Amino acid sequence: MAIFTAIAGFLLAGTVFAGTVAVPLLAAGLGIAASVGLSYAAQALAGKPQNTDTGTAADNFSVQVDLQMGGNVPRSFNVGYSMTAGSRTYANQWGNDGQTPNAYFTDVIALEDMPGGRLLGVWVDGTKCTLGPTPHPDFGYPVVEYNKDGKDHLWVKYYDGTQTTADTFLVTKVSSADRPFEATRVYTGVSYAVCTALVNNTLFTSTPQFKFELSGIPLYDPTKDSTNGGTGSHRWSDPSTWGGDGDDLPAVQAYNIMRGVYYNGTWLYGLQGMTAARLPTLNWNVQIAKCREEIERASGAMEPTYRTGGQINVNAQIGNTIEALLTGCQGKISEIGGFYKVRVGSPDSPSFAFTDDDIIDSEEQHFAPFFGLADSINGIQGTYPDPAQGWNTATAPPLYDTGYEAQDGDRRLVASPAFDFVPYPEQVQQLQKSALQEARRERRHTLVFGPAFWIVEPGDVGTWTSVRNGYDEKLFRVDGAIDHADLNNTFDLTETDPTDYSWDKGEFRPPTTGQTTYPRPAPQGIVGWDAEPDTIEDNDGLKRRPGIRLIWDGDMPGVDGVQYEVRLAGKTDVISRGSTNQLSAGAERISASLLPETAYEVRGQYLPSAPRDMLWSDWIAVTTPDVKLSAIDFENGLKDLVTNYFGQTTDQINSVLQTISAVIAQQAGTNQNDKQQIINRLVATAGRLGASIDQVSTVAVDTQSALAQFQIAATAMIDEHTASIEQTQSAIATIDGQLATSWAIKADVNNYITSIELLNDGTTSAFVIMADIFKIVFPGLTPQDVFQIANVNGVPQAVLRADMLFDGMVTARSISVSSLTAITTHFGDAQIDGKLTMGPGGKLVIDGYIGAIMGFRVP
Repeated sequence: MAIFTAIAGFLLAGTVFAGTVAVPLLAAGLGIAASVGLSYAAQALAGKPQNTDTGTAADNFSVQVDLQMGGNVPRSFNVGYSMTAGSRTYANQWGNDGQTPNAYFTDVIALEDMPGGRLLGVWVDGTKCTLGPTPHPDFGYPVVEYNKDGKDHLWVKYYDGTQTTADTFLVTKVSSADRPFEATRVYTGVSYAVCTALVNNTLFTSTPQFKFELSGIPLYDPTKDSTNGGTGSHRWSDPSTWGGDGDDLPAVQAYNIMRGVYYNGTWLYGLQGMTAARLPTLNWNVQIAKCREEIERASGAMEPTYRTGGQINVNAQIGNTIEALLTGCQGKISEIGGFYKVRVGSPDSPSFAFTDDDIIDSEEQHFAPFFGLADSINGIQGTYPDPAQGWNTATAPPLYDTGYEAQDGDRRLVASPAFDFVPYPEQVQQLQKSALQEARRERRHTLVFGPAFWIVEPGDVGTWTSVRNGYDEKLFRVDGAIDHADLNNTFDLTETDPTDYSWDKGEFRPPTTGQTTYPRPAPQGIVGWDAEPDTIEDNDGLKRRPGIRLIWDGDMPGVDGVQYEVRLAGKTDVISRGSTNQLSAGAERISASLLPETAYEVRGQYLPSAPRDMLWSDWIAVTTPDVKLSAIDFENGLKDLVTNYFGQTTDQINSVLQTISAVIAQQAGTNQNDKQQIINRLVATAGRLGASIDQVSTVAVDTQSALAQFQIAATAMIDEHTASIEQTQSAIATIDGQLATSWAIKADVNNYITSIELLNDGTTSAFVIMADIFKIVFPGLTPQDVFQIANVNGVPQAVLRADMLFDGMVTARSISVSSLTAITTHFGDAQIDGKLTMGPGGKLVIDGYIGAIMGFRVP
């Protein structure tokens, strides 16, 4: 006897209950039969609440987007292209990165409780990521999007459930005394991911959240089993032969749940004890082929007509799981005398035909030409998991029909089915169209036929030619059947049309998608960045140091300050760096380690108020002003140096000076035995300006001493301001055998420098600098003597250096200033500031406030 009922009515708790539907009244039978044979989507269209039989949360097949934790998480597995956030089984912080302790966080996430699935993609914090091509030996594949400054910060390693040993990395490196990971934790038969993150506050604001795209477990496909009506090497008894394109087909997925899901012979989910004979190959293979049949999509790609995928928790009602899968193919399933048949998509070719004469007129008939308003649907808008939106539930573009709305009294009556196992936007719209069209096939008949129609089964399609109803081979689907004791049959017939299931790629409407998560802020560059030469002055307004003035936009939310770097133009080494938290100032003056009249490059970067990436500006060229050290920079240090180091030579130098002065005075005040003198003068004037040079050459001898002297004075003036140089060279010899030389210069720039003098009494070399603020004598210096002149905040500000070779001559002397102001002056056979050379004979440089410094070669 033919038995037809909804699969949800008997696939409960993994057992099969056979039952009959007794319908004493054909009118009542129509209502029952018409409801039990509808597809899941059609039931939603008819207003049937989903999962009313169980009402359990386990039957919610929406995508699991949140990581689960705890000991009561049900086992699960995935079928087809799908996604899961998995469940955490272990986590720990460990290891050092340089000086940072606990720099790594490793999360172990179970994904499926069945082996063999493939990892297709990884989402991190709502963003689809890419795994690098080369795995780390411990961590796994690096996540490309989390490589910062050439350094990886996130890795994923995947096990497909076929592993036989525990992960060595977890056992030996991640495991700790308080959070051990034992070598016995193999996760046999469980696919899982090991995710390791390296701390970085601009990449991670919290523990990263993962979602994993999976291929689903390999499934048995009867169309690929040459021993079960198909073609191929699949064998039910050998799971190693399973897998292929059938893994994505809803009819294949439903077949495997009907047969039962097992691991190593142990039942996990689905029906138990179901044999292949009770799932007729002829029926199932035809319906699988209908799912596999390719159609052209809007992208131009040829794809199967129906595909489904999702996560199945083992505590979900089996009947509800089957119905949810068949939603993806407008499928229906029926049980007939203990055999289960499936119908998917468009109606099959007619398998029987009848006319009005085949109907038993003596039996009651029932005809429903249209639905009542409460059961009418004229629009549909389904929901589905959208991979493009992070696998969150999306709403498909609604499908309305103004013609249907007019038939329903200008009312819009919308159904909202859930396509939980259909992560394909175009297929969802295809299903919406066929479901709405089928729902508008309102002509239904309940009729009684004779024994000749005993072989007709629910789901079969027949043609009806009816003069009474005006049908010409009109297609009707058998939605219910009742066998009578007299071998008559009652059929519930619903009109059907294959064109309801037609689909053209031009009908696809691209859904509106949005950002799946708050985007990571893009790196921010500094605004208004500029640099200009600057001069640092003291309290008296004197120019003391060269500097650079940095400029930026100081009105920038989310920023606390600015940092900068300085380098010599054309170089790569940074010579100075610093920062300021005075953002609103909009400018900063710097002088540290800067040389005068030198080309530099500077760049800047904002300092964010919260961790995020900031961009450096381009390097900007700037040349410092020509501001060198002045005598005042040496005042205190030189005084201390004279007192502490050269104090013991003062008497000797004074003796030489007195001797020279006495000889000169004697020759000037007595009658010399012989004295000759040449005087030259050169003068030029123009208004306020004047210049003159006076030159006097003198030789004189008397009975006690001999004198040779050369004097020259050069003066330039404007109004009351003068700059002058007076040079005197003297050589003496006395009757008592004393020899002495004096070379002196008086340099006067508005009274800043008074004189410099070199003395030699025949035995000692001396270098004398006499000025308004200091006097220094350097007798008998040893090679490589270095003296620190002054300090600024503990940093050398000036260094005096004298290099001598005791070959009877002073070969070189130098004064070097090397400090944060980066001014350097060399003497001897060297260059000064790249433009002035001091030769062995000695040359004089006077530079305004800086004064005069010289180098010598003397006997």
